[in-house]
Amino acid sequence: MILEFLITMLIVGFVTGGLNIKFDRFFTILLLLFIFRMNIFDSVNVFLWVIMLGALMILLNNKDKIAKVPHSKKVKLFILIPIFTFIASFFGSTAFRIAPAWLLIATLGVLAILYGLRLMFIHFEEHELKFEKGHPRITKMCGLLGPWISGFSVGFIGTSLKPLKIPFAIKVGRMNAKEVYLGNTVTTFFASAFSIMWHYFLKDISPAAFYSQMLLGAALWTGIHYTFEITNLFFKEKWRKPFQVMIGIFLLMASVKVFMLL
Repeated sequence: MILEFLITMLIVGFVTGGLNIKFDRFFTILLLLFIFRMNIFDSVNVFLWVIMLGALMILLNNKDKIAKVPHSKKVKLFILIPIFTFIASFFGSTAFRIAPAWLLIATLGVLAILYGLRLMFIHFEEHELKFEKGHPRITKMCGLLGPWISGFSVGFIGTSLKPLKIPFAIKVGRMNAKEVYLGNTVTTFFASAFSIMWHYFLKDISPAAFYSQMLLGAALWTGIHYTFEITNLFFKEKWRKPFQVMIGIFLLMASVKVFMLL
């Protein structure tokens, strides 16, 4: 268990450090499957702790900036999003409870392909990260549907679909990058927290298994976080784009291994 823990911590921390991904560490669930050799259900449950703690850390680190957000946006972030994700994560968690293992594995394989292609072919230009006002209809659509889609997805397979949602919002909707990331972080935090609760009650997880998953998830997040920070001390900005393409290729290769579990 210690060796598996160290390998997962170092790989995910280094990869996400190179990609500058702070919380939606999709790679973790793959290593839980292949290195820890967990089943898909336990892998998702442990992964939920990793992304919840990651999102929580970002929110706490930015609490001063969040305090300056206009009141109308705070209502959306901390009243509407929790309500939407509470409901959506229930439906996603219900689907998780009744879904056969093969369906969850197949979904994971498809996501590995999509996320890999995104890393290979979709890259942000500097000006795209400075958009101020997005397309009105797309902005409204993302604001309304985003929490529902992510809430269901987190409850069902553990990921918020951030690698797909963010490029759509910025490249197609021309939305402000900081607002998009903040909204997705808040959504992911509440969706994962509610999903942990729903999985515990709906999946009838024993208290011993629940605490075991919580401790492993918290330990993995801690190790991944510090490996991420150390990686960023030496990782140069000019390396990120080729590194992103390389990791995208690895994800496509990993998807083959995921489908081999079927």
